[in-house]
Amino acid sequence: MLLFSLVLSLIAVFASPAAAQQSSACSLLTPGDVEVATGAKVGATQPSDYEMPIGPNKNMTVPSCTWTVPTHQGGVVISVGPGLPSDKDTIKMAKNNPGTDGLRAAHYKEEAKDFPNAWCSIMTPPPSTKDGVMMSSCNAAVKGKALSIVFMSPSKALTIDQAKALLDKAVGRLH
Repeated sequence: MLLFSLVLSLIAVFASPAAAQQSSACSLLTPGDVEVATGAKVGATQPSDYEMPIGPNKNMTVPSCTWTVPTHQGGVVISVGPGLPSDKDTIKMAKNNPGTDGLRAAHYKEEAKDFPNAWCSIMTPPPSTKDGVMMSSCNAAVKGKALSIVFMSPSKALTIDQAKALLDKAVGRLH
């Protein structure tokens, strides 16, 4: 449940209704891109919208796209939305939000790397965690937008370089 909350937090931070109208998150990566990064065939590709509470009686529609990776019992999720007032604020929010902070509090091992206008991390559950899921993510601030890519699997993590390569492909297709 904690990992699901993290993903929803990241999606909420990095997406908005305007992004869904401007460009489909699914157009930023191809199944081939995901297959190269994960080393496995992609299953279903699914665009989706989540209704996320952002205040009392106020929700935000969060557009995203998911590519399932059945071999690894996981998938890749991408979301895109307007950035915060500055690129530094956008990246700071990626690093410190309720989901990521919750994983840290649950003693997930964190490996992270800063890039210009991007931040990538791998979160690995502690050995004592039953049914733990590894999470590799990269988040960027580009062209006034925030972009988030997350790969989750109980059996595999992407390296930071693999996650960053996916992010770079999506950034190259961002309008």
